[in-house]
Amino acid sequence: MSELVPRLTALQDALVREHTQAPGLFGEIARMEGLLAETYRNRVPYELLQNSDDAGSGTVRIEALGGGRFRWTNDGRLLDAADVEALCRSASSTKTRGGDSIGYRGIGFKSLAAVATRIDVRSGDVGFSFDRAASAALLGEMSPNAIPLIRIPSEIHRGDPVHGAVFTVTCRPEADAGFDALDPISALFLRNVRRIEISSDVGKRDIHIERDASDIVLRLAEGEARFGVLVHGRATVAVPLNARAMTLTGLRGRLACFLPLDDEVGLPVVVSGDLLTDPSRTHAVVADESTRQVLADAARAIADRLRTPGDPVFDRLWQLVLEGEDIRNLLVSPGTSASKLLVTALRQEMTARRPPFAYSGVLLEPDDVAAVFPAGAPAALYAPGNQSAARAVKAVLGLETLDLSAVLSARGSEVLSEPLQSRLGGHFQELARTHGRKLTPVERELVEAAAPAVPPPPPTAPVVSAAKAAPAPDGSLPAVLARWRTAEIATMEFLNGKGWSLQDVSGQNVGYDLDGIDAQGRPVRIEVKKVDRPDARFAMTNNEMSLMLTTQGGYLLAVIVGDGRHVALMLLDPSQEDLPRERVCRRWDWEFTDWARFARTVE
Repeated sequence: MSELVPRLTALQDALVREHTQAPGLFGEIARMEGLLAETYRNRVPYELLQNSDDAGSGTVRIEALGGGRFRWTNDGRLLDAADVEALCRSASSTKTRGGDSIGYRGIGFKSLAAVATRIDVRSGDVGFSFDRAASAALLGEMSPNAIPLIRIPSEIHRGDPVHGAVFTVTCRPEADAGFDALDPISALFLRNVRRIEISSDVGKRDIHIERDASDIVLRLAEGEARFGVLVHGRATVAVPLNARAMTLTGLRGRLACFLPLDDEVGLPVVVSGDLLTDPSRTHAVVADESTRQVLADAARAIADRLRTPGDPVFDRLWQLVLEGEDIRNLLVSPGTSASKLLVTALRQEMTARRPPFAYSGVLLEPDDVAAVFPAGAPAALYAPGNQSAARAVKAVLGLETLDLSAVLSARGSEVLSEPLQSRLGGHFQELARTHGRKLTPVERELVEAAAPAVPPPPPTAPVVSAAKAAPAPDGSLPAVLARWRTAEIATMEFLNGKGWSLQDVSGQNVGYDLDGIDAQGRPVRIEVKKVDRPDARFAMTNNEMSLMLTTQGGYLLAVIVGDGRHVALMLLDPSQEDLPRERVCRRWDWEFTDWARFARTVE
């Protein structure tokens, strides 16, 4: 490595001559560096992690040194003259797109300009620095601010050898490099790094990465996060296999360009690939063909597993799809997003080649699933708690509906469980009553077996003519919802039946749906929401949140949970300080996540 010193000295001289020949050039580069710094301000640790991985590092250490300084150490290959020149040149890199490296734009190291006033570099037995004051002295400039930070290597020297590369960074007083908040998802798609050690003012934090062709395990202080890995074309999909992995992934999933972006994919998985991002490296450019190809390949990988019983992630994927958010909303959402592209591509894949099982409108017992679908079927699709979600997934993914009559004709009722036979009796009876359908002998047997025994008629009594009062309307929530098409009117009638006095103002665009007083005579305004399950998310717009925070008097959310006879109405005060809610800037709304434990059910 000692031969690197004269190469760096020659590079320094060449850059000084460039400044002499074009005095205004460095000022333009400094302005570009400032713009880049603003753009990459929150990406510094991810860009350095990517560079370390591309250098073949197995271990990365990040140490806070105090006094606004930190040290980044990797044990990858040593820097050579071409590497150093690439650091000094604007948007220059020795890497190429599509090779064995993640990055190729030549910007990763330069993201340090967002937080640094000085960078000391050591690799092998050579050291040098990037420092504006030192560069200004070399150039004879009066103002260091007119000089880019990462341009001219200075203080070139030999020293004690180190393995890999060490960057010691002196930060701006107001800068926060963000190493304490390094997202563990950033470790998922690295190719070489197997250990990340972080030592800061708040303590130590390690991430251990174990990977093979089908699994990735992240060992964290909070627990082990295990992911299954699917690969197709240009896409890699990480499927969360346990609770810790699910916490990192989230219900809406994550999109990554090897390192995590701020985009969601609509399903509880992490999708990564060589896609195009915006200049900030935080969002994918969904109009670009490379992005669309990655999402299409990810959809193919997911679809292949969803229609393959026996695949290691088959049951888990179906569980995630059914217990995630209602994917129907993504298909009708305005505009184009990564989520919409992925779900649309998944729909096309699933309808082009259908799985060997079908959706059932009648609840199946686990033994029935095995009997009806001998080739295999996902248990989650027929679980009692997933029936509403199963209907949504059927609609989106184009699942066929199970022909129960054909099952009976082919196999007879004997292979079915008694609970299912009873349900089928009621099902066929309803078909005959509402559609006038003629029942087959097997269907008629099930209907008769399910019919309750008829008690003997009571003794004949004298008939007395009397006026018959109309039955009182049923005030239960299921009955109210059955009478009214809209959730707002149903909520109003149900609460008014409990002593409230509410009127519907949903058509007046005032920021809430119901207005009036509660059972204790207190003024109240109510916004009505409807979800399938207590753990489902819902959103409030900026206008609704602003009104809730500024309006005098009570403001409540009435959340209708579920449907049918198990429906419930829960009241929630959205101003509670501990209530989790996420600011979703891209949609300009507030999303409520773990809200059910803060709400009370109206009995």
